[in-house]
Amino acid sequence: MELTDTSLLVLLGALALVVFVLVVVGLPPWGNHVVRAVIRGLQVVLLNLLVLALAGAALNDQYLFYSSWGDLFGSRSASVQVHHGGTTHEAVAAPVKGPGFGGLTTPTTLPPLPQPGARLQNYTVVDKRSNAEGQVFVYLPANYDPKSPHAYPVIVGLHGFPSGPRGFVRLNFLSTIDTLTAEHRLAPSIVVVPRIDTPAGLDTECVNGGAGQPQTDTWLARDIPSWTARHFRVQRARSSWATFGYSYGGWCAASLSMRHPDVFGAAIVLLGYFRPDFSAAYDPLTTQAERGYDLVTMAHAAPPPVAMWVLTSREDALSYPTTSKFLSVARPPLDVTGTVLAHGGHRDSVFTPYVPAAVAWLGQTLPGFHA
Repeated sequence: MELTDTSLLVLLGALALVVFVLVVVGLPPWGNHVVRAVIRGLQVVLLNLLVLALAGAALNDQYLFYSSWGDLFGSRSASVQVHHGGTTHEAVAAPVKGPGFGGLTTPTTLPPLPQPGARLQNYTVVDKRSNAEGQVFVYLPANYDPKSPHAYPVIVGLHGFPSGPRGFVRLNFLSTIDTLTAEHRLAPSIVVVPRIDTPAGLDTECVNGGAGQPQTDTWLARDIPSWTARHFRVQRARSSWATFGYSYGGWCAASLSMRHPDVFGAAIVLLGYFRPDFSAAYDPLTTQAERGYDLVTMAHAAPPPVAMWVLTSREDALSYPTTSKFLSVARPPLDVTGTVLAHGGHRDSVFTPYVPAAVAWLGQTLPGFHA
């Protein structure tokens, strides 16, 4: 029985009612006056403890201070590791609906690299389907040879807001990927870092708006993978594609993987959140449409087969409220490995020490990223 299960409230309420009846009726009747007084005193103490536990469980059910028993008992620790949902095997092997990479082909001769010999390539990508245009960085594995038939897994890196692809590149993500690859803990991978706010400066929350509005979900889940397959030799299985983001990009990483499990098999979410957080200036979703982007509801009602590594902090007012709710309801075939920090706000210095663990997890989880 989990800490956030409704059955826990029912059980505590029933036990409290039983003890209350025993106190009122004066049961059990056996023993002398002293024995009965001791028993009655113990019953009163137990009743108070049960009422306090019931009140605490009810408050936690409402505000989700703790997402699990492990979270509760480790609350005095600097960090708590939790696991919710199913298993990695369920997340990887379960059947999924959707086109995936069907119909995508890599040409025999690839387009030339804009910066031949460099590992970091810089593109401007335009796509008519989503009416999007944006800068895309591509970080190639060491010794990448465009003439080689070898195909690579892909990590889609998603930056924060306000920022851009260069914000992702300047952090320790790429250097960590290089280190773990050299240590044979991660397969050599192509890292694609697209601009996720198209047009630049508009907080789209990675959703598709209505007619005439940005189609960012399509841009990132369909157009960027299609463009990548046409320019690089990549593996075309969901077990070889993962999203990786922080803050706003963490939300996008979670949304893309959960809404498009036919493309992405895993997501790394660093101080992200699980419901869109629009600014007052732009909110393209109606109540009906927004339900498709409520990942907390999705994790409970229709969990997709995706593996996720999630980092949040209790002191992070943006990340923790929805992340704690998400952790409390996640169920199979969704597989969630979480780290809950006791301290730390919403800033880069909080999550950068945990990047190596997140990348190592990816190398251990999805088959396409096994060294």
